[in-house]
Amino acid sequence: MKRFLPFLVLFTLTACAGAKLEKQKKEIEDLQTKAGSLYGQLKERTAEAETLKASKTELEGRIVELEGRSAAAEGRVSTLTKSNKSLSDAIGASKDALGAKLNAVVAEKDDLARKLSDAVKEKLSLERLKTAAQFLQEKVGRELAKIKEEREALRRKLAGIEALSKKSDEARAAAILKTRGEMGAAADALLQEMQAGKALVEQNGESFLITLDDGALFAEGSAKVTELGAALLGRIDAALKALPSKALRIEAHSDNVPFKKGLLGGYSGHWELTAARATAAARWLLEHAGWDPARLSAAGFGEFRPAKPNDTPEGRAANRRVVIVVSPMNLP
Repeated sequence: MKRFLPFLVLFTLTACAGAKLEKQKKEIEDLQTKAGSLYGQLKERTAEAETLKASKTELEGRIVELEGRSAAAEGRVSTLTKSNKSLSDAIGASKDALGAKLNAVVAEKDDLARKLSDAVKEKLSLERLKTAAQFLQEKVGRELAKIKEEREALRRKLAGIEALSKKSDEARAAAILKTRGEMGAAADALLQEMQAGKALVEQNGESFLITLDDGALFAEGSAKVTELGAALLGRIDAALKALPSKALRIEAHSDNVPFKKGLLGGYSGHWELTAARATAAARWLLEHAGWDPARLSAAGFGEFRPAKPNDTPEGRAANRRVVIVVSPMNLP
């Protein structure tokens, strides 16, 4: 038994080794299968790597090409940037110039619009003026025709007036000559007073004036006719009796010497005194000479109508006067 034990052990070991060997063989086959598969994969990967390497080479070429293009593009970009800046500057300058031109054009447009508006207004104004002028021309034409008619009527009337005026002038000249003769009669009646410088007779157209010193009729400060004054008025009445168509206006005047109430019969001023004197002379002719009151009037002018300046004694004396205005009844 012991003699077979080694064989048994060896058989057992051989059997175990064979089983192990089979297992290892199988594992080797599996490994070889895997290796074949891996080899196939490796070949595929190698092919892919070659493809990728070729692609890489191609990409690197393209990258180099793109880098060249990029550099060229960057150069162009730089050039374009510079050109763009120059263009922007030029555009900015042009924009400013265009803005100025635009503003000038707008201003010119506004100016033209104003001028056009003014022209339209002026045209409308001219049209209105033209219409008004035409209306006025027609109106003037009508007025001229009317004026011509009136002028012819006035010519006829003027011819008649001239004829009447000629007759009137002739009549007035005759009346003036007649008045001169009548004035002569009054001057003869007052010759003594005229020679003494107390009276003056002068003609004024168809009227004449008898100017008397107020002392010839009244006492100083009084409005009562004195006896000498009454005699003088009587002579004047006698000279004028032959003139029934004449009217008498008696005017009394004074100087401007300050009024002394206590010496003038209670009169408050020269005006009241001269009015009273003129009235007194007119009343004397009415009551003592029988004059028609319709032919008599009286007025007192005080110091307000001086014949001469009141700055000398002679001037004041000339202003103290009574004037009898002898005029036709139809004259004022």
